[in-house]
Amino acid sequence: MDFEHVGNAHCLELANSIPDRQETGERDWLRSAEIAGEWARSLDLALASPPSSRELADLRAFREDVFATFTAIASGAEVPQHGLDSIAAAQARGLKVRGYRPSGRAIVRAWPQTWGVPDLIARFADSALTELTGDRLDRVKSCPSCGWLFFDTSRNRSRRWCSMQTCGGRDKALRHYRKTRD
Repeated sequence: MDFEHVGNAHCLELANSIPDRQETGERDWLRSAEIAGEWARSLDLALASPPSSRELADLRAFREDVFATFTAIASGAEVPQHGLDSIAAAQARGLKVRGYRPSGRAIVRAWPQTWGVPDLIARFADSALTELTGDRLDRVKSCPSCGWLFFDTSRNRSRRWCSMQTCGGRDKALRHYRKTRD
């Protein structure tokens, strides 16, 4: 299965693990242990073992908190307290298990070589808090076609779609079709 990663941050890749939020259907990269494992590997986060149905449910619930938080930012709305609380709590739980370790003359987060779902949630929470307290929040955007979130890293901040290959190309083709049809 091919997974497209356009968010420019792990937390947004989690939020984007539903391929098209505008569609109704069963497309969800976290719907089964097998697909979730492939998706995690595509982010270089290899799972130690297949996640249980409870773990997948926890990961999906956390995804929705991250999505709601960053969607609010992209739309200029107030950040939902519930989402922020969920992210902070997940990061705190992760710090209890995976703190820091020395690395030469510095310290780094002590992430595992292979990941369990609690580790993944902590990693995504850590990414979200890094971004929420960083200087890129004004670059969070939502694709008008599919609803995916991304950091606009273009120099002039003009990126509109999650990807030109998918949503951008589809939108341009539709506009061309409508123009030539008339």
